[in-house]
Amino acid sequence: MINDHLNNALPNWVSRNLFRDEDLDRYAALSKDLLVTPTQHMLEFCCGGRALVDRYNRDKPLWKAFRQAVTQRHPILPTWQGDVRIKGYRIESIVELAVYRRIERICPQAVRVMVQPPVRESVVQARADFGLYVRGKPTLYVEVVGTVTRDGRSVSEDAEGLRNAIEERLLRYVGAAPVEVLHIDEVCDPATLTTRLGQAFARAQAL
Repeated sequence: MINDHLNNALPNWVSRNLFRDEDLDRYAALSKDLLVTPTQHMLEFCCGGRALVDRYNRDKPLWKAFRQAVTQRHPILPTWQGDVRIKGYRIESIVELAVYRRIERICPQAVRVMVQPPVRESVVQARADFGLYVRGKPTLYVEVVGTVTRDGRSVSEDAEGLRNAIEERLLRYVGAAPVEVLHIDEVCDPATLTTRLGQAFARAQAL
């Protein structure tokens, strides 16, 4: 049974007609590829994901019902988590979590990953999203921009309001510390993300 935020139950025969099996399966497949259950903004950059957003993101109750239907059909999915703590530090973004889980899969033994390490070169107290450490020393920082694409486009009006803070966060690295910046559209393409992280690992070991 599907329930909305008012606890109204949607009969199973309605949900079977409302949600296409191929859409439920597509969302589950994308979740498996991305290693997280993607948000609506993430789906915009996934193959076949935009159609899901257009169809089921018309309001919050419908999106919630769609997500519940996915879970009923595919009970084994990456956990939908809004407050993830790794080594005592909080990852607030699903996009960041996707990067961390990909790092866990492909990180070479010579590189150690720290979550939210201090940017030691920064003149102000600041933390990066991730730090790559080689021989015990930080050699490269990774910043995940979960609201802006590579071409500088914000994913929403709300995200546009975060632009100044994002720019300030990235500018602190200029001339001070090596950094790799990963944008939401890169994170949502597993092949691109794997390539970019491979480049970051190689750079970290070369510095």
